[in-house]
Amino acid sequence: MGTGRKNLVINGGMTVSQRALDTEVTPAHTDYGPDRMRFDLSQSSKLKVQQDTDAPAGFSHSMKVTSLSAYSSSSNDYFLLQNMIEGIDSARLKWGTSEAQPVTLSFYVKSSLAGIHACGIRNNNYTRGITQRYEIKAPDTWERKTVTFPGCPNGTWETTTSAGLKINFDLGSGSTYEAASTGNWLATNDFITSDSVKIVGTNAATWYITGIQLETGRVATPFEHRSIAEELQLCHRYYIKFRGAVGGGGGYGSAGDGAIATLANWTNTSAYGPIFMGTTMRYAPTLTGYANVNYFSAGNTFAPSGGQMYLAGSSRNRVEITIQSMTNMSQGNAGWLRIDNVNGYLSFDADY
Repeated sequence: MGTGRKNLVINGGMTVSQRALDTEVTPAHTDYGPDRMRFDLSQSSKLKVQQDTDAPAGFSHSMKVTSLSAYSSSSNDYFLLQNMIEGIDSARLKWGTSEAQPVTLSFYVKSSLAGIHACGIRNNNYTRGITQRYEIKAPDTWERKTVTFPGCPNGTWETTTSAGLKINFDLGSGSTYEAASTGNWLATNDFITSDSVKIVGTNAATWYITGIQLETGRVATPFEHRSIAEELQLCHRYYIKFRGAVGGGGGYGSAGDGAIATLANWTNTSAYGPIFMGTTMRYAPTLTGYANVNYFSAGNTFAPSGGQMYLAGSSRNRVEITIQSMTNMSQGNAGWLRIDNVNGYLSFDADY
């Protein structure tokens, strides 16, 4: 296997949830639950997700998925949890060559619905895929599952910052995606079996997962626990959410007021300056949202609203912010950009 981290999955223990913390959310297509856990959905409002503290011994967190109705999936529907492994990290597997290495996927799962469930791996452009069954033997009981996949000797497998491979767990997809066989690499975009349990088909059905590990070889080893500090730093390569300071919200110059950057007034109505990410992200990030962000300069306050905060520039380790439509400011002054409310945030995305 070589040196380095054995687990290719980041945040497999679900300890990091920057976007929603432990709040229940209803994801849309390509939205995330806990960090690195993306939902691919053909229909919205069929399930909700949250970081949860219900977990097997040795773990602190899991991800909980709850069905919001008894939905009968059409043939072309898909409901998937998907985890992307960056190509630079998965290159070690040598997939697409005669030296392709086998991998073992292990995880802890609990569901109100016992029976056969499906998981698998696909490449970035969905021209190679492999599906395997795993069985939940008893409802509402934590069980550890291990599934081994042979290395894929053909097809195109990214070795760049694009997704090198995609791990998928089915939650109730339609018959169009039934694999012709299990345990074999197919040149199709299939990822379920004909006997797969459909979580979205039962109202209030639950499905929990944690301890996801993908490692080289045919043997599942114990889960590779990382410190929360290390796991968070790994997640920051893909997404960073600056949050309001604890105790923030005081007046001008107050302690603990959530300052994240110093900006300069380059006109009487606009300010500009850098925010440093503290890490190198996968690509130059986009500004995806903000709330309760204020700019303080010479005793005056500007609260960005209506799209008045912009990225003037973006690189993998910093961004340049411009805020506009200010009043009572003076060119040449400087001030603080602050998140001065515990519910405030400023988010940057370099994820898939």
